[in-house]
Amino acid sequence: MGFVRILLWVVFFATALLLAVLILLQEGKGGGLAEAFGGAGAETFGVKSGGVNKVTFVLAGVYMASAVLLHATWGQDAA
Repeated sequence: MGFVRILLWVVFFATALLLAVLILLQEGKGGGLAEAFGGAGAETFGVKSGGVNKVTFVLAGVYMASAVLLHATWGQDAA
């Protein structure tokens, strides 16, 4: 159970960091932080942001699932 818990923590923190970066690079109605870096988000992910929105949605799902699984395994002692 220890390996699974460590793996869940790694997935949890990795998706949290990826979500933060991905959300900050997305171009909103006002440009946002993506425009402050010269529009790097739009150039990196192409003109249409449909794929970026899907990736954000999938990452959010993985983040939430790992949080629920971490909570479910929180009180269990390693046997």
